Amino acid sequence: MTIPRSYLALAFIAGLEGAALLATAVVSVVQALSGTSYGARGDDSSAIILEVVIFTVFGLGLLVVAKGWYSRKRWARSPFVLAQLLGLAIGIWSDTQLVLRLGFILPAVLGLIITFSPAVLRDSSQAYKS
Repeated sequence: MTIPRSYLALAFIAGLEGAALLATAVVSVVQALSGTSYGARGDDSSAIILEVVIFTVFGLGLLVVAKGWYSRKRWARSPFVLAQLLGLAIGIWSDTQLVLRLGFILPAVLGLIITFSPAVLRDSSQAYKS
């Protein structure tokens, strides 16, 4: 059974976002240990730990969603759409550099477009009926 390109694209987007969040968690740990933390500021170790836990949980969750898209599972749509809406909101209302904002906005918009494309909707409805 071949996997449609739309599902591969969705799995790639979710996997890339999950890997980016896990990398951010690792960078946060390294920065906290070296004393140059740019995320959770200062010596508040509980904030740094919470930041790392959040990035790790969301990153692993998106990797599971990527596996779900790759396996053509319908359940992958809801958490993926939620993650894309969060990424879109962060990209729009963040006051960081434009390049970083686009790094949130472009994959989110592309992911939402593919998720609700006729090919994906048709395929998932056929899988539901069978």
